[in-house]
Amino acid sequence: MPAKARTTARTTASNAAAQSREDILNARAISTLGAGVVNAMSAIGAAVIKKHKPSLGKSPDWFWHMFAKCEAKAARVAEQAARDPQACGDATFIEVYAAQLPKLMTAALESHEKALKVK
Repeated sequence: MPAKARTTARTTASNAAAQSREDILNARAISTLGAGVVNAMSAIGAAVIKKHKPSLGKSPDWFWHMFAKCEAKAARVAEQAARDPQACGDATFIEVYAAQLPKLMTAALESHEKALKVK
């Protein structure tokens, strides 16, 4: 097998493993983002954490795990939206990410609270 084909096969296998994990942001996708987008993602994440600070205090391990999953999912949705031919690239990414992350985190926290009440 040529060297290029082996590298491609290895890359594809590692990407498949990364894609199956819901709590990991795609490293290749992050590397293509501009500094402004990364700063916006940080600011949005900080705002979501601040909003849900009481939940963070109750069960920090669960909170950080769920935050990572929600953050990765919001980034994947935003990345797909930014690829649309009618999209404005980074602006669309930030807009969709800012809309998705708070919704996903709120839904996860509500589900967690319901599960705790059932027990």
